[in-house]
Amino acid sequence: MSDARYTKEGLIIPARLLKGFGRKVRVRRSANVLIVESEEHETARKELGRMVRALRGSAAKRRAPASSEIRKLVREVRKTRAGRS
Repeated sequence: MSDARYTKEGLIIPARLLKGFGRKVRVRRSANVLIVESEEHETARKELGRMVRALRGSAAKRRAPASSEIRKLVREVRKTRAGRS
């Protein structure tokens, strides 16, 4: 990436380095880095974030099974695997 250069107008990145990103690119700052991504990648990343938040929210609403319930389920699975219904 030595062809990219910083000028008084800003950071200049040659188009050949962005080949494969598609017609539209998105630029964002994250912590100490600058992220350049395709529009499709941005959409997919945001959708994944929404899904993860929804799953975490659902998991937080459900209570964890009690130890006795876990032991019961383990016994049932072991019994079935051993062929003793």
